[in-house]
Amino acid sequence: MLRVALKLVLAGAALAAIWAFVPIGGHTMAWRWQRAGSAAAFVDRTWAEIRDAGLAAQRAHPAPHAQARSGAPAARPSESHSDADRRELDRILSRHLDEH
Repeated sequence: MLRVALKLVLAGAALAAIWAFVPIGGHTMAWRWQRAGSAAAFVDRTWAEIRDAGLAAQRAHPAPHAQARSGAPAARPSESHSDADRRELDRILSRHLDEH
């Protein structure tokens, strides 16, 4: 029973810390609760602020696949490997695998 009580206390402390210190969409939940006049106003304002912050973030940072298709050719790699390099790698790998 004591373990369950300690787990509940720990979970409550974690939620209280998140409520008081973690900013979500720019403000903590405690700040929003103090600013709101009622529970309904708290939920409405919080949802609107988080939704607006998410939309602004999407506009500021487009999806990665949209950036990748910009039409610019890909840069050539700075390294290249010759056939001799590949043969040497095959030799080393085969020797290593034969040992095991």
